[in-house]
Amino acid sequence: MKSRAFWDSVKFSVSFGSVTTLIELLTGFTLAYFFYSKFRGMKLLFTLLITPMFMAPSLFGLMNRILFNNFIGLIPGYMKLLFNVDIDFFSPKNVFWTLVGIDVLQWTSFVFLIIYAALLGVPVQLMEASSIDGAGTFHKIWYVILPYIKPGIMMAGFLRFLESLRVFDSVYVLTGGGPGNLTTSISIFIYRTGFTMGDHGLASAAGMILFLCMLTPVLIVIKLAKRSW
Repeated sequence: MKSRAFWDSVKFSVSFGSVTTLIELLTGFTLAYFFYSKFRGMKLLFTLLITPMFMAPSLFGLMNRILFNNFIGLIPGYMKLLFNVDIDFFSPKNVFWTLVGIDVLQWTSFVFLIIYAALLGVPVQLMEASSIDGAGTFHKIWYVILPYIKPGIMMAGFLRFLESLRVFDSVYVLTGGGPGNLTTSISIFIYRTGFTMGDHGLASAAGMILFLCMLTPVLIVIKLAKRSW
């Protein structure tokens, strides 16, 4: 396929999916380990943490579109008032990381739930034995916890990468694929090509390539999962 716009959309989708998945895995694991330790007020914080996950992505995107708006948004307004910083979150320089931050804000809780459930399955005996052997926090995480919950981490990363790769509604509501084609994902490209431009052949070809892009990580994860289990 020779369409420059299509390959730009592939580049954006892969970059967006990779970056958001990595950040969500790191943040989700950190939160899961924090909650694994148990503390006062845990139930309330747990509820607040998972709330964004239950909002429709389009509604969540629209809400953040207003919050981050350069003219009427609360966040740019307070940054200007408190720190005298004038920033346009949807400028070509910042828009990618704005979208990443919003996706992380909504979907880290999904990764957190999977990893937290895996953490609860770690045998207490293993943790006690590592403590008796004098293992510190880092060694417990690296040599005990991570190997045991590896399948859960792989599953969380796999699901989030596929979802981020085919992202449509949140990005479309926030930027419409702009500025220009800078944030046009594969799904947005297919929608524009098929329903706006009426080029159903090109849209079908792009859809098939998207399917193949999603099939590759599926096969890799299945192979790795078989080794883990």
